[in-house]
Amino acid sequence: MPASPTTLGIVVFLLTAISWTDATLADDHPQDPAAAEGPRAVVARWLELHRTGNRDAASALTTGSDYHRAHVLLPSKRDTGVHVERSLGNQRAAAVVTSALDDARDGERVLLFWLVRRDGAWQIHKSDSFERRVVDERLRGFLEAGDVRWHVQRGQLVGRWESDACRLPGVAWIACGSRLQLDDDDRYRLAAYGPGGAAPEADKEGKWRVANGQILLLHQGQTHECRVTWMDDNLLIIEYSDEKGRARYERTEAVEDGEDP
Repeated sequence: MPASPTTLGIVVFLLTAISWTDATLADDHPQDPAAAEGPRAVVARWLELHRTGNRDAASALTTGSDYHRAHVLLPSKRDTGVHVERSLGNQRAAAVVTSALDDARDGERVLLFWLVRRDGAWQIHKSDSFERRVVDERLRGFLEAGDVRWHVQRGQLVGRWESDACRLPGVAWIACGSRLQLDDDDRYRLAAYGPGGAAPEADKEGKWRVANGQILLLHQGQTHECRVTWMDDNLLIIEYSDEKGRARYERTEAVEDGEDP
């Protein structure tokens, strides 16, 4: 039976009211674009707002918690060079670590931010300064939750890395190690070496990219997924998702033009 004009009018009125209410709520609760991008972006935005003295906008990126101390640990209106270095988390919480503070007197200290996700936006809930070793201990504890992953940034990976004995993707155990070169033009080279020196039969070249906390190595039509299980400035530990393998890489000097990896 078709709806009466009165019923249709009521439905149209309700839909209009709902749409108007949604729009009003959205206008009443504007969000900083960084809050929708991710925890790294939120902290980077907060650091910039604090540096420029825009404290109200910086405060809007937090939960208003009394546990947020970064604003008293960093001078405002002065560029300290402090920037975001590492970040990991899940859909509910995230940890973001900065570079070292320049006024640390008792060992190298960094800022550690804890963020929570509320109504689809990331907000800073806690922040304080700690020694790097303390931060690493806390991050390792956070990583014990199975759904936590690193927020891998491509720029952090570009360069040359060297591993000791490890199992490489598609290759048997390498007794000595390997060198992984990730270039800025999306090319990579994986060179293995054993007790007798170079092992060219195990070398691989191809394209690489980053996706969802993983490094993807594309070689001869195959894609090897390398899940990042630990990361800092000079250390990268990966596990291969498609086979049993694990490698611990340390950053080496930048590759010079014309130099063999």
